[in-house]
Amino acid sequence: MNILKSVAGGIAALTLGSVAYAEELKLAHFGSTKYPLHVQVFVPLAEEFGAATGGATTMRVYPGGELGKGPVKQYDRVLDGVADVVYALPGYTASQFKKTLLVELPGVIPEGSDFTGEVWEDIAMLDDEFQRTKLLALWTSSPGMLLMAEKKIESLDDLAGLKIRVPSKNTGRVVEAWGATAVSMPITQVYQSMETGVVDGVLVDPSVLSSFKLGEVTKYVTRGMTGTNSMFMLVMNRDSWDGLDADTQAKLEGLTGLERSMAGNATMAGDGVSALEKWVAAGGEVVDLSADAAAAFNDASAGLAAEVIAELEADGVNAQAWADALKD
Repeated sequence: MNILKSVAGGIAALTLGSVAYAEELKLAHFGSTKYPLHVQVFVPLAEEFGAATGGATTMRVYPGGELGKGPVKQYDRVLDGVADVVYALPGYTASQFKKTLLVELPGVIPEGSDFTGEVWEDIAMLDDEFQRTKLLALWTSSPGMLLMAEKKIESLDDLAGLKIRVPSKNTGRVVEAWGATAVSMPITQVYQSMETGVVDGVLVDPSVLSSFKLGEVTKYVTRGMTGTNSMFMLVMNRDSWDGLDADTQAKLEGLTGLERSMAGNATMAGDGVSALEKWVAAGGEVVDLSADAAAAFNDASAGLAAEVIAELEADGVNAQAWADALKD
């Protein structure tokens, strides 16, 4: 129990054989205190958890990288015990979540479906990829759009050779199928990279126009193609989880899982709508692809899901069964 801190100071853990409990859990994330997920998901979770336990075990939220800078290392921080719970993207450590991240690829879940709900219907199929942590929440963003610094994208040809930031390997494969060059980097580096021309744009959900101020460096937003759906998670250190008594574990499980995942998805989706509206009102231009142009994008990436599934199956990952379950 290397990271469970007492609110009163010091470590106040009671141990009976292998059973222990702690008085405070640390939840770390890389967003600001104005980040919609901080306000609408993480802080409410902490408050509800403390109320559910009667204050016997509490949760404190550490925003803005207070327990370590950079989104990419968030998963490592929970494994190493720097934090008890972290908000992270599976795509930043894609090798750990090969099956989980199939959801990012166009066509794996039928367009128009409730992506987060579909994932949770068969969540047990991901147990092997979350053995090192306790999964508390897992959700998808709204479908990605192309946010461009200077170049207006009205057709697939317009994207050829441009540098597009991506959050994961699978998203990179989509971008490359479209003829662009994929550049992997955390969202916290995108503003400067777009401003200085390191990348020409980013494939991402529109909430970042506001939450990471990308609206200030974005001139055009292109939508209409079947983009990708980035995944987000709340995961807990296994020792921290095992150190909670059964009643406290049950209370935390009651506040997380599908319900908290849907809250994460709804928060990002709602913020995406409002962020795009505000950006347009401030002078930004949205490009809605024609039916033919959208079809060209979709045709270019149509075979990726089957390719990735075949590669994962050859690597011993039971990807086909997961993909089949997501279509049911």
